[in-house]
Parts: sequence; structure tokens; C-alpha cells
Amino acid sequence: MRRKKRILGVIMVVVALTIMLLPVSEAGAETQASDFRMEGSTLVKYRGSDKNVSIPSTVETIGRSAFEDNANIELVVIPNSVKKIDPYAFWGCGNLDTVVLGKGLKEVGDYAFAKCGGLEQMVIPANVISIGIQAFADCANMTDISIPRETTSIHETAFEGCVRLAIHCEEGSTADQYAESFYERQKEMPGYGEAVKDEPGVREPDTGDTDQAPDNDQPAVEYDPVENGNELGSTSVVGNQAVVLMDNTKLNVVTSGREQEAVQPGTGDVLQQSPEGGIPKFAIVDGRLVADQAYYCSMTLGEVTLPEGITEIGEFSFARSSVTSVNLPEGLEKIGYSAFYHCDSLKKVVIPDSVMCVEPKAFSRSGWVEDFLQGKDAGTPAEEAFLIEGGVLVAYRGSTPEVKIPESVRVIAGEAFRNHEEIEQITLPDSLRVIGEGAFENCSGLKQVSFGQNIEEIKDRAFLGSALQKMNLPASVKKLGLKALGDAAVTYEGAEPERTYESSATRLSNADYRVYGTQEEQDPGVTVEGVEEVFGVSPSEHLRRGATLLAEADRNYTLTVKKPEDTGGMEAAFARALQKPVPEDLFCFELTLTDDSGIPLTKLGRQSLSVVLPIPETLLGQELRVFTLDRNGQLEELKADRVQIDGMEAIQFRTDYLSLFGICGAGEAENK
Repeated sequence: MRRKKRILGVIMVVVALTIMLLPVSEAGAETQASDFRMEGSTLVKYRGSDKNVSIPSTVETIGRSAFEDNANIELVVIPNSVKKIDPYAFWGCGNLDTVVLGKGLKEVGDYAFAKCGGLEQMVIPANVISIGIQAFADCANMTDISIPRETTSIHETAFEGCVRLAIHCEEGSTADQYAESFYERQKEMPGYGEAVKDEPGVREPDTGDTDQAPDNDQPAVEYDPVENGNELGSTSVVGNQAVVLMDNTKLNVVTSGREQEAVQPGTGDVLQQSPEGGIPKFAIVDGRLVADQAYYCSMTLGEVTLPEGITEIGEFSFARSSVTSVNLPEGLEKIGYSAFYHCDSLKKVVIPDSVMCVEPKAFSRSGWVEDFLQGKDAGTPAEEAFLIEGGVLVAYRGSTPEVKIPESVRVIAGEAFRNHEEIEQITLPDSLRVIGEGAFENCSGLKQVSFGQNIEEIKDRAFLGSALQKMNLPASVKKLGLKALGDAAVTYEGAEPERTYESSATRLSNADYRVYGTQEEQDPGVTVEGVEEVFGVSPSEHLRRGATLLAEADRNYTLTVKKPEDTGGMEAAFARALQKPVPEDLFCFELTLTDDSGIPLTKLGRQSLSVVLPIPETLLGQELRVFTLDRNGQLEELKADRVQIDGMEAIQFRTDYLSLFGICGAGEAENK
């Protein structure tokens, strides 16, 4: 279990003690006394601009919001005299990466270190009794914390949003019990181990689905903060707090009424750039897609209006942001998984009637949905039991055994009725076209469904876990997802529908979402096929099976190397990101990973794939660069090594997403 990594915990303690024993100047935290505004023994406000801060030994309490939103501070040494850290003391200190807590500390207050995106590790001293509400919430890069046995009160939300956190503690302690429940909650949390990509000021963590991080020697990428006003491009302003996003090819940027300098086509809305300055990424891709995690945790948003031309909103694109209202454009077709998850301030959403897909948790725990769910007790009139916007049924708060979906509903959003065990009968209207992924999943009392005559698509797991035994699908149904009807026996009034699957089924970790054949016992590992056809080289047995590795593989997987039918995506990515054509010697190929289900597995999470392939003849003797495309079709470069496999010159790289790849030369290799 992650909480029992004692060696790392000991190392963390030693490092903390070492810093505490250093003279202030050596710790890099020398600070002027005039920088601290005091009221008695309470530090009310820090007024300095130092990166490294040593709090005076006269301080007993670090007051409410004393360092809040301080963008300068990177290291703080808290002396043994401090007994309490008040609420919001270090809230939003995005660049704070090192905190040494004194051994006199007894209480870490509510929200004390919330939204400190730079924090990675923390050692809680033995005197600390309590850790408050969301004390470390949304510290997305925190990987390790040591909590002593003496800490007997840890609020359930203390580490909410810490998607990469391992808790180190003693078995049987309060922290041990907390860790058990924390890891269980993490599994249900959207984005458990997900990549928080492209967020300014936030390190890109592993794209994980499991508790175990990959053995990956590729350094994590640090992203510099984007200047205020450049996170979002705007073409107009609606109201005092409005932010209107723009296509990245536009010239002018206007945010909250302040016009910025003109930027060149292709350089607006830059989310992040590689450390070498080579490959930028954009918040809005080609004027049609809001990228995954584009504005994740952004606290600069208010009213947001998306421009026409946007057809898809990516996964986690606005999650945990400060957005207060959102006006979605006509022509939008899809709202991605957890797109507005936990947007606490979101109160108003306008959805156009062009939207035909709202993925699970798209608005979960947003203020909009939470206000609706908590608005009235069970037993509300039927018309008040549904949250409907633009023909999309987003949420349900009723409790009756018989449910009649209102006419005018076109789409039932993913998981809208999930876990409503009291429902026994559902009547669907003729207006309904799409039943979303997991819409009625685990409605264990559901025994009867009356379909409208215009239903066209039933997505994955829509009725999985229900009590339905028989279902008669109308002829209008054209698409039927994986496990959509659970264990029910199905008859079709028309032709049997096309079998489809959602992107969730392509996640390596979601093995339960897929459908398998015999499921015979297998030797875990990865078999590589198609090398000879694509690379023109007959691979050795070790190269075909054994050199390419998938971390913690639990079964046999097949990695198929294919010649791409179309390289247009790679060409477009080079033009968009680097404003130049693909290199003349770029050797393109496509990688597809499958298990017995036959579904291509694209998102691998922390179980990263170490790929070993022969070097194309045209590139022998050269240093190599490997490029790939992310889920949004944006260009990325992977770290690559030249290796020898059975006397054959090969290239090795790691990836957590399978798509189109390209290899090109980067000059003559030093050691051929």
C-alpha cells in the first residue's frame, strides 16, 4: 500500500530536519522583519517579495490569509514557536514548493495550503493534532505526505483533489484509517490519477489509472505561469466579468475589457511550451475544440462565452475553475468527461440544441447541479425533479418508483440517473434521441422501460446493473454501446443496431467496461506485430515479444505497428505548433494496443508503455527524435534512446497514449 512507503517517509523527515537545522541564511530564507505585520504574536500579513521566507521566532500564529495568493514565495521555514496556521494562510501560493513545519505546530487550519500547485512533499510534525477542511485541497502535484500517529483529526476533504498523493503513516493510526478511505474516494473521483496537462504553473503528472507510478526516467515537465490576460484570448467582453474565448489564429486578445498586444496567427492561447521552447500547445485547437484540461483550476474565469465554431469541449477543460456562468455556442456537439467538474461557482449554463453527447460527470459537483440537487426534498412535483437545459437532461433529484421523462428531452446525460435504486419503471418520450453512458447504471430496482419511437443511440452501460430481464428495442435504434442493456434478453423490432463503444472503454484500467471472449489464462506481456511490414526488418523473438513492456501487465496485449492511411493529422500538428512542414525524413507509423476485447486501448495511464522498435534504414547512425499526437491532435515530443537489441539498432521510448507517431533524424550519432 502507498501509505507504508516508510523509507521515503524517513528521507522526507531527514530533509526537513536538515533544513530546520541550517542557519537562516543557508536555508535561503533570510527575511526582513519589516516584511511582517504583526498583532501581538500573530503574523497578520506578509508584505515582502522574497522567494525564500523564514518566519520570525516570535510568531505563534500565522494568521488568516497572511500569505494568500502570494506568487513570489517558493520556500517557507516555519519556526518551532508557531502553534497554529489559520485558515487560508497560504491559499493559492502557486509557486510554493517547499514548506518546513516547526515541531511546535498543533493545528493546520481550513484551506491553509489549498491550491498550492507547486507543493510535492510534506512532513507533518508529531505535535500536530488536527488537519482542517480542504487544508491541502487541489495541491495537484503533491505526491507524498508523512502524517504522525499523534494526528487524530483529519477532515475528510483535507486532501481533496490531490490526485497523485501517497500517504505515509503508521499502521493502525488515524492517518492509516484516513488513507484507506481516501484511496477509495480517489477511485470514484473524476481524474483519479489523470493528467493535469497544459495547466500553467502546474507540473504534468503521470496519466494514471492505478496506484503505482511507472518506472519512467523521463523528467516531468514544468510549465511556466502565463501572464494574466494571456490564459484566454477574447474577441469581445460581455459584462464586467465576461471572458470570451477565441480561436488561436485570431490576432487580438481582449480579456475583461483590457486589450492586449496583437499576437501572430498560431501563437494565441498558448497553454504551455516545452522546456526547450519547441512545442507549444493551445487551449483551443483549430477553432473547433477546447483542449483537455485547458483551463483546469484556472481562477481567472468568470462569465464565459465560447465562440461559434466550437464543436467539442474536452475532458476536464474547465474543471475546478472559477467560472460562474457559461454560454455554449450553437453547433456544439459534445461536452466531455468532467468538463465542468467541481466548478463550485458555476450557477448558469446555456446548452444549445445541437449538443448530442454529454459525458459522465460533465457538470458533477458544480454549483449549478449541486444547487439543483439540494433545492428541494424528495417528493417534488414531476416537472421539478429534472434539471433540463437545451433539451439535455443533466440531473435528477426525484425519488419515486415510476419516472416519466418530460417531452422535449433529446439527450439524457451520462450517469444522470445512476444509483437511483428506487426507480422501478421508466417512460421515455418520443423526443428522446440519445441515452448517455451509464445513464441508468446501477438502478437495481428498474424492471421496465417504455421506449419512445425515435431513440437512435443507447451508449455504454446505460442500463447495466438494473433488474431488466427483457427489452424490446424499437427499429429507430441505430447504435448500441458496450453492456448497454446489462443482462437483459433483447429483441429488435428492426435491424440489429451497430455495436459501438465510448472513449472510457479505451482506457487500459477500465477492463470491466469491455467485453471479452474466452478469457483464457494468459502469460502477461506485450506481443509486437507488424514490424516487418512497416519497418522492413524481420524482428528477433526478443524484439517481437519481451523488449516492449507494459508496466504491471495483467494479461497478454498485442501492439500492432501499422502504416498510417493518412498522415494529415501529423502534418496539421507540425503546422499548428511549429508553423513548418513535417521533416523530410519523418518516418510515420501508427501503434495500436489491444487485449482480447479487440478494442484499441489508447489511454494507458501510469502503466506507461515502453516501446522498442528497429530503427528505419534511412535513419541508421543518427540521433533520433520521436513525435506523437495527444488526444486532441496536438504535437508532443517524446524522449528517445538508441539501444541494441540482439545486435540490431533500435529505438526505445515511453508513451501513455497510443496514436500516430513519427521518427526523424537529429544529426549524426556520437556512438554509432
